[in-house]
Amino acid sequence: MIDRAAHRRTHPHWLEEALRAPEARLLLVWRDRSLLGGEGRVPEPVFVPAAAHPDLTVDRDVVFLGIDAHGPLFAVDLSERDEVTPPEGRFEDLRMAGAFMPREPFDLLAYARGICGWNRRTRHCEQCGGRLAFDSAGFKRVCTEGHEVFPRTDPAVMILVTHGDRCLLARQPRFPPGMYSALAGFVEPGESLEDCVRRETLEEVGLEVGEPRYVASQGWPFPQSFMLSFVTEATNDAFTLDDDELEEARWVTREELRDLFEKRSRAFFVPPPMSLANPLIRGFAYDD
Repeated sequence: MIDRAAHRRTHPHWLEEALRAPEARLLLVWRDRSLLGGEGRVPEPVFVPAAAHPDLTVDRDVVFLGIDAHGPLFAVDLSERDEVTPPEGRFEDLRMAGAFMPREPFDLLAYARGICGWNRRTRHCEQCGGRLAFDSAGFKRVCTEGHEVFPRTDPAVMILVTHGDRCLLARQPRFPPGMYSALAGFVEPGESLEDCVRRETLEEVGLEVGEPRYVASQGWPFPQSFMLSFVTEATNDAFTLDDDELEEARWVTREELRDLFEKRSRAFFVPPPMSLANPLIRGFAYDD
């Protein structure tokens, strides 16, 4: 578990000392890929000693992630380099590797990837077009006119529509063959989360629903989303698909889901545990 220690981000002297501490470590990111190691099927984060990179400085190169049980933790984006040969491990797509990872290390790597990606993409001020400079340990950028820009997060809802003992799972065309998930969509300006759940469900599957019940949330920096999951009961089970969004949907019983989670069936599969959809669907399967 990491303490983000946000109050330290505006103290460059403290940050410089923390970066030079013998216990300071780095998470490296290269073109949205995370440095991973580990043996077998379970990838693990590779923590690089900060002492191995004495040329780094906190005023332009290094994002301060926080402090964990082992000491200060920073992230460094190496994307401007054409090639990077790490001392150990390999750079991998976190969305793919995350399917085999426990939630806590995945969330940490997603945090590093997300804030590094925001700094890399956010180069010019939206108000004046001026060049933005690195500030506040990577959590703010400031232009030549003094305009401040902060990391952006786009809220999105994940919706498990139920009807009695069944839930509705759907496929987008981009999904791997055989994978089904809950519905999802972005919150629009001026819209409440509950209204977004109702609108997205009506738009995507033509169903009206009752009062949405909030379940959980998850940061999802691919590139900059924040997911909030809901369960809601449909007034009927006659759905119609929005062909621009979905290619298929199906009602699935709790028994079918339990067979899936307990590996008695391979008729289809759902997103892996690192996705908020997995515990949402599992919770319905076991009536949690």
